[in-house]
Amino acid sequence: MARLLIIEDEAELLHALEQLFVHDGHDVLTAIDGEQGLRRFREGRVDLVVVDILLPKLDGFAVCKAIRRGSDVPIIVTTALDDEGHQLQGFSLLADDYVTKPYSLSVMRERVRAVLRRCATRSDAAASHAIEPTTAGGPAGGAPIAASAAECGPGTAARGLLGFGDIIVDTEAHEVLLRGDVVALTRTEFDIIRLLAEHPRRVFTRDALARQVWGYADDCGNKAINIHVMNLRRKLGADSVDTVRGVGYRAGTRHG
Repeated sequence: MARLLIIEDEAELLHALEQLFVHDGHDVLTAIDGEQGLRRFREGRVDLVVVDILLPKLDGFAVCKAIRRGSDVPIIVTTALDDEGHQLQGFSLLADDYVTKPYSLSVMRERVRAVLRRCATRSDAAASHAIEPTTAGGPAGGAPIAASAAECGPGTAARGLLGFGDIIVDTEAHEVLLRGDVVALTRTEFDIIRLLAEHPRRVFTRDALARQVWGYADDCGNKAINIHVMNLRRKLGADSVDTVRGVGYRAGTRHG
């Protein structure tokens, strides 16, 4: 099972989360403030961090920034600050999910399971990709990686390359390239753009995207989808993801 770090200054909630995840078979580290949380994180391997924003000594934003300087460990941010500005700030720190308080223990359990499940899937895919024989020309068989999205066709899709406009989604390497340069995305952002690229021009509702990415949908998840799409547009360009008013989102209409 996974090793979780929970940084939460509400003692009763911290204890309840610890008991919940220990019962689920996880190894759980806890901290009651930001400074203690960073010390715990640096003591050894951590598979997922749950961190509250309003922490004493060092707030959750500062904790996320410090962790992200040297690690891509998945982070779930929690806070009673549910306005969109704070959500955007949380995701701009490369958090993988954002849960507003108050939340039920069952909701947090599902969020943690969903993030860990995505990470396990990604690790398996990366390991499989890493052991494939390669040549100087690119992936197995010597086929070169497409230089632009326009070159991504049936053959490249079979090698895990999807493209639209000047964006290439490499599903095997779990990378997104914009005009040839790798763009740093969160796991959730990557999962969203990959799903949209796999189904060009198809419109996904927020519910549908949340169910595909997290395995369930709720109001908080739908708001989180909006924030992730905002971040994708900021990183990949305003026209990377289209809004279909009153319905949802789609990609694949951008031209290079």
